[in-house]
Amino acid sequence: MEKKCYRLNEAKMYVDISDGTAIIINSVTGIYFGLNSFGTVVFERILDGAAIEDIAIFVKQVPGVPDNFDDSLGVFVKSLIENEIIIPRDDYSSVTVSIDAEVAEADGFVPICTAYQDVQELLFADPIHEVEEDEGWKPE
Repeated sequence: MEKKCYRLNEAKMYVDISDGTAIIINSVTGIYFGLNSFGTVVFERILDGAAIEDIAIFVKQVPGVPDNFDDSLGVFVKSLIENEIIIPRDDYSSVTVSIDAEVAEADGFVPICTAYQDVQELLFADPIHEVEEDEGWKPE
């Protein structure tokens, strides 16, 4: 069975991870996404090149993981794909998966990706979006 690996959609997405929380901005739409702590850890493993199946195997070994973990992981990954945050990776290399069990437990083993549109207009009002590659920014 071929494993599913993904990478960041660098053509559209900008990521900032600090204090255990990821913020992802779609530079085309202005929509940004926030991941909970467990979602951030899973997302980091995806960016490291870990296969979704390997992440699931690792987490299911943690005591207390709910029986429906595969479902919540599937919903999370589907959200990342549908929002074009991640795209398929062509290469697969075995990556050692490590996830802090305390982070997983604290979020109930549910990785979450939430979309926000409240700063969309503000992001597009930024004059950096009006820069012409060959001419540069022209203040009015």
